[in-house]
Amino acid sequence: MRIKRLKRMVIAVVLLLILSISAVYGEIDVSENIRAALVGDMATREVFYAYNEEEPVEMASVTKIMTYLVAREAIENGEVASDDLVTISPYAASIEGSSFNLRVGEEIPLEVLMNSIMIVSGNDAAVAIAEHVAGTEQAFVQRMHQKAAELGLTTAYFINPSGLPTDAEESDQNYMSAMDLFHLSAYLFETYPDIAEVTIQEEVTLTDRNFSREATNPLLGVLQGVDGLKTGYTHKAGLCLVSSMPYQDEEDNLKDRRVIAVLMGAHSHNDRVNKSIELLEYGYYEYFIEGIVQKDQPLGEIIIDNAVEAQVGVISGENFYQLVRNGDMLQEELVYIEGIKAPLAKGEVVGQLNVYLNDQLIQSVPVLVSEDVEKANLFVRLFRFLSGLLGI
Repeated sequence: MRIKRLKRMVIAVVLLLILSISAVYGEIDVSENIRAALVGDMATREVFYAYNEEEPVEMASVTKIMTYLVAREAIENGEVASDDLVTISPYAASIEGSSFNLRVGEEIPLEVLMNSIMIVSGNDAAVAIAEHVAGTEQAFVQRMHQKAAELGLTTAYFINPSGLPTDAEESDQNYMSAMDLFHLSAYLFETYPDIAEVTIQEEVTLTDRNFSREATNPLLGVLQGVDGLKTGYTHKAGLCLVSSMPYQDEEDNLKDRRVIAVLMGAHSHNDRVNKSIELLEYGYYEYFIEGIVQKDQPLGEIIIDNAVEAQVGVISGENFYQLVRNGDMLQEELVYIEGIKAPLAKGEVVGQLNVYLNDQLIQSVPVLVSEDVEKANLFVRLFRFLSGLLGI
């Protein structure tokens, strides 16, 4: 095996760790009767499975992920406040399709409107948010494009904050690729993780408005652990769903992660549900985070000939965790710097732990002495030299 070397290194020990050799799910294929799909890891942005993921496709109300993000950033920047009372304009109240049943002149807290677009997908609420944040719907759309450019979402195209087509023929509507939607959703979760507290809600009930409606997300209450994120439908876009499911390790929170799945253009409700579940379960059960080494973990001993105690313990200088798939092979190779001499202070670097994933070097973790190392006096060094020479 090829070894990455510093100046004059020697191998101290090679540890081989082979993870489970049998996959839980093997390969998947959800490409039939959909337009695009993807599942991946939020933190690393590693994609586990993808189909037609780069093609821009109509996304309908999945648009509201960006609408929510732009409004949330306006709150963070102090432009508006979550408890602002938004006065509903005639234009906002007139918006068709999925509705929050807004009435002209009604005053609704901005946060309520924002939550409603993510839970029950109110098109009228999306426009009311846009008008309150940016003054006009089109000014808000400009912000949506600006944010897309900032995030590197090259396929994003918006005509409004709701996802509605321009006309009954659906001659124009918002679109984005599954890959860009994955990155947008991951960014939203990373930046505002409390969004999951909104999108996990199975209904919105407001007694003062005499309003009650179930969430549009068909996976809530169907697949345990699902907590988001957004649905969409138009005739041209088909049935769309960006879904999410977190994994939490009871013993080590550094192994926590989140799987995000994107399914666009399903032909039927069953396809949208079943294929989204297949994507989520594939990402959830087929991949996991392995704790390779913990900071200060003992790694063995190094021989330092001129030290008072020739055998000196060494420890890891940092944590290292890696997202792996069932059947992946991890190898650890402990490499010491040749010619290390005392004295040394506790924590000085004496080597590195090279970590390989399927024979590819992925990380070099610094290896440190675990204690102060004193230099031996001349008598001790001479005795060791003679003992080695005489074989005693």
